[in-house]
Amino acid sequence: MIISYELNPPKILPSNHFSYSNFLSDIANVKKKVMILDEYINCIHFTDSVLGIPRLSSITMASIIKKYNAKTKISCSVRTRDRNLLSMYQTISDSILLNLESLLIILGDQPRNDLKTQELLKPSQVVNQLSSQEFHKLIKLNLSIPNKIRNINTIKSKIDAKPNAFVTQSIESLKDLENIIDQIRPFDIKVVACIMVPSEKNKKSAEVIGLNWKEYEKEPIEFIKNSGKIADEVLITSPNHFALATEILKELK
Repeated sequence: MIISYELNPPKILPSNHFSYSNFLSDIANVKKKVMILDEYINCIHFTDSVLGIPRLSSITMASIIKKYNAKTKISCSVRTRDRNLLSMYQTISDSILLNLESLLIILGDQPRNDLKTQELLKPSQVVNQLSSQEFHKLIKLNLSIPNKIRNINTIKSKIDAKPNAFVTQSIESLKDLENIIDQIRPFDIKVVACIMVPSEKNKKSAEVIGLNWKEYEKEPIEFIKNSGKIADEVLITSPNHFALATEILKELK
C-alpha cells in the first residue's frame, strides 16, 4: 500500500502579530514531524493555506525539507485562487527544480477579508494548459474530487483535463470509494483516497468539512487497509492529532 501523509505548513499569523522566532520554531516542528514520518510513509504532502488561512507556501516548505533530506518524496497542494497563470508557471518551475513528486491543483477556500473580484483560474483549466505545454512529463499533475460521486458529468471538465490522479476529499465509506473507482476506472486516471484519522482532537476539522467518520472510527486501521486495496494510494490526514496518526502508521507498516 502506498501511503502519503498530509502536513500543514506553519501559519504566518497564528495571532495578531508576526513573530519571526515563533515562525522559525514552527518550521522546526514541521521538520521534526517529517523525520518521524519518514520511516512509515512513502511521501509527504504539504497543503496550501487550508480554509484560506495564510500559511508558509507549500513549495517553500518543501524546499526547506529538501535542503536537509533531498531523498524525501514530497507533493504539494497549489491554490489557483491566489495565482494567475504567470505565477503558476513560476510555481511549477520551482517544483520541477525541487524534484517534487506531484502537484495537487486546487481552487482553495476564500481567504478571510479578501476583496479580490477578478476571474478565478479553474484547476482543470490550469492542468490542461500545463499538460499541453508538456510540464506533466516532468511532474505529476493531480486534481481533487468530492468524496461522493453521484453523477460522473459533475466532474467532466476534470476528467477531460486528464490529470495523473484524482485526490478525493476525506472519504466516509468504502462503498463511496468503490463507487468512485468504478466511475473513474474507464478513464485510466489513478485515485488517491484521503482519510482523516478519527479523533476527538480532529472532530472540529471533520465538522468544518461535513465529514461523518461513523463507519470507521472504531477500526480506522482496517478501514485504511481496505481503502488501500481499493484505491491506488492513500493519503492520511490528522490536522490536530499527530501522535495518534503516527501510532496508526506504525500499525500499518
